[in-house]
Amino acid sequence: MKTSDIIKEYSIHDSNAFNSLSPKMKEAAESLYEMLDSYVDGEDFVDSIEFCIMAVCEKHNIEKDKLLDYVELEVREQLKQTIEV
Repeated sequence: MKTSDIIKEYSIHDSNAFNSLSPKMKEAAESLYEMLDSYVDGEDFVDSIEFCIMAVCEKHNIEKDKLLDYVELEVREQLKQTIEV
């Protein structure tokens, strides 16, 4: 399953976590999902995530902790929705 499939399935763009972001952070989050989709199955996904996070932070000139905070909030929100369904 690609990250973009999760975005469509769970409507991440409509999530509270995503909507609470600044426009710059929203662009960074979208870039992160796009980069993660470009990785081929079979590659080390954990290394891919770390590489993508660092690349997005550098590209958008944001702090790594801010992007990771968003990812954590998004995951918690989506897990909560999944459990409630």
